[in-house]
Amino acid sequence: MKKYSFLFVLTEIIVLLVISCIPTVFVALYTDPARNLAVPAQILSMFTLFIIHISLANSILFPLAKRTMRKGADEEGFVSSHTFYNKQSNSCASVLVIDETHGRIAYVSVHNPFKFQTADVKDLSDIRSDYKKGPVGGTRYVYYQFTYRNKRTRIPTFTARNMHMTTSAIVREAIAKADKFRDVVQKLQ
Repeated sequence: MKKYSFLFVLTEIIVLLVISCIPTVFVALYTDPARNLAVPAQILSMFTLFIIHISLANSILFPLAKRTMRKGADEEGFVSSHTFYNKQSNSCASVLVIDETHGRIAYVSVHNPFKFQTADVKDLSDIRSDYKKGPVGGTRYVYYQFTYRNKRTRIPTFTARNMHMTTSAIVREAIAKADKFRDVVQKLQ
């Protein structure tokens, strides 16, 4: 569960590096050779691309992940199911489906949008939802998690760069979503 394709992630990194070289070439061609701004331009363009990478990956690859989930769920015979979408701006998107009829769980991620991964709910352990506590009753990270074959899978329902109070609407909604996942899986066990 939650396996990433090394080749897919490596391809993403190579594409980002190649794209970041394009501004560097233009800087090297059109600036004074005595200044040699090619290296700072390369660092700046790589930094900028890696910052916007997650949102680009989510907007381009998330529809593929949803399509893979739909197709895989139909092939596996998922009938009565709960679907959880994780599409935060600060984390890579994923889709998680729980089939109540057969007691199975399926997962597709942006890091491996063509891989439909399933597991039986009875094989899951340590099912819980929680958040990382910050100063003065705040948080930046709310998640639900489970352990499958001695490997912990943690899926965020809320990630942020800034600290948010746990009483804020967006954090309460994320906690409710994580609790709903936990309750559905525990009910099936």
